[in-house]
Amino acid sequence: MGWENQMSALKLALKQQLQGRITRDKDIDSLVYELEQERFKVDGSLFKELLEESSNQEDSLVMDKQITTLLKGWEVKELAGFQKVHKREWQCQFCGTNDKEWRAVGPCTCGEDCFYCRQCFNMGKVKRCTTLYALADEAYSFPKKSVKVIYRGELSPSQQMISTALTDFLKQATQQTCLVWAVTGAGKTEMIFKVIQQVLEAGGRVGLAAPRIDVCHELAPRIKTAFPSVEQVCLTSESEDRYRRVPLTILTTHQLLRFYQAFDLLVIDEVDAFPYSNQPMLVYGARRSLQPTGKCIYLTATPSKALQKAAANQEISSLVLPARYHRHPLVVPKVKWCGNWRRLLGRELLPQFLKKWINQHLTTKKRFLLFIPSIRMIPQIEKSLQKAFPDAKFSSVSSKEEKRSKRVMKMRQEKYDFLVTTTILERGVTFPNIDVLVLGSEDRIFTKEVLIQIAGRVGRTVDYPTGEVVFCHYGTTKAIKQAIKEIKSLNQQAFEKGMIDHE
Repeated sequence: MGWENQMSALKLALKQQLQGRITRDKDIDSLVYELEQERFKVDGSLFKELLEESSNQEDSLVMDKQITTLLKGWEVKELAGFQKVHKREWQCQFCGTNDKEWRAVGPCTCGEDCFYCRQCFNMGKVKRCTTLYALADEAYSFPKKSVKVIYRGELSPSQQMISTALTDFLKQATQQTCLVWAVTGAGKTEMIFKVIQQVLEAGGRVGLAAPRIDVCHELAPRIKTAFPSVEQVCLTSESEDRYRRVPLTILTTHQLLRFYQAFDLLVIDEVDAFPYSNQPMLVYGARRSLQPTGKCIYLTATPSKALQKAAANQEISSLVLPARYHRHPLVVPKVKWCGNWRRLLGRELLPQFLKKWINQHLTTKKRFLLFIPSIRMIPQIEKSLQKAFPDAKFSSVSSKEEKRSKRVMKMRQEKYDFLVTTTILERGVTFPNIDVLVLGSEDRIFTKEVLIQIAGRVGRTVDYPTGEVVFCHYGTTKAIKQAIKEIKSLNQQAFEKGMIDHE
């Protein structure tokens, strides 16, 4: 391949990697080197050869000049790593953070007083002297084609109503964002298939984002089954997929920070979940990843007060679905007092009610999830459970458990009688024919929203639409009362609208 043809092919391959992305200068350097080595089998890098001929002080200048040459003719935005937004305030242009507490001073090759952003440090070091390159994708830039969707079953009338409303929202000129408030187990994923299909057939680019890695990994195979002919990638810190510019991208909300005006449709599942709900930089990244004419859909069973207020004020569109697709009501939790359970666990004992409840479930072979307030409690409760039920097969999961995915899979395969879990499994997972008990439901970690999500693990499938949820406490709380009140209210709304057969 001749030099000019090689450069032309390199530029085309590079553009495919950068379109709809915001990228550091150093990352482009590495990317070009990889493209040369892997795709064009060039011995040695153009960048490396140039840099070896220059002195250390001129390295960044040579690299920037070479990047500018490669990106010439494209509408690329060059951004400084930090921009001054007030007299004494600097904003990181990668994650949007302007809090000085997240800035750190460190030695730098630029030779000047420099600082970097600690907020997005895990995604690459952004310094004051860093150059960021942002290249917007073109709206609806993929070829138009027919896209087949495979449903696992037919949509219920209520699901179909939401599905149709979302395709109508796509045509609206007034609103860019739509909140879908649908109860746990309503079949939210299936309801977005039609709007995704519509965007893909028009040549659009779709992003499906979720705050938690587990949710993305559970979503990816379901989307692949539903859209078998559509090329997709799953981007998380644990996935094997590498970035490719494809019509359908499943990713964590952290990964959205790497995108720039990329998606014609962005769907954020579990929009109220940690960490998206309390990290402004993730909201910043989501907004920037959307095309100026793009549409954003929020999915949640427990919207924040801010989202509810925005919907009430008609700042965003909203759709409410208070019923599950199988026409059975949400399971209303029972509340049981269990005394000073922490003191009992310290003596490797279990509350009497909990011991009796577990024994009944083991006898009837009814599997269950046992939620606890914190990771540090796991060793204590495991000892107490092993002592009380030596023949029981169980395990535990938390955000720090490296084998979490394998243990969740074993639970699905019915290799465990039960699973002890922190709030990591409050959402995004489905186990058929399961019951739930929350030990220490008075703990402040169990907010109204968390308790509603946990209760939503039960009765999710058409084959097993009922079950038992127990909030076991040492003093009832406002959150417990509010969660039960909201579940009952949603059941009443669904009954009044004819979406369920009884309350």
